[in-house]
Amino acid sequence: MLYGLFTFTQLYGLYQKVVNKIVSVVNKLDKELDELNTLSENPEKKHNLKKWLVERKAIHEIKKILHEADKYEKYDEKELDKEFKEINDLLL
Repeated sequence: MLYGLFTFTQLYGLYQKVVNKIVSVVNKLDKELDELNTLSENPEKKHNLKKWLVERKAIHEIKKILHEADKYEKYDEKELDKEFKEINDLLL
């Protein structure tokens, strides 16, 4: 960690950026889920897989943000692609 090289104000600014990015991702997730829920009001259409994909994308973005802030070590850049490939293979 590089905390000794930063002032409190600089660290606070960095954490504010991280929090703002996470808030942005969660707001985007909420908006997309609301849109899918509106579509799901039609009983003939189910969007559970789309909801799952939107949620996975948001979780992946949050992991990336936390990784960039040195707060999450298990981030795998290719994880989302691997999951989507597995789903695609199952559907075909």
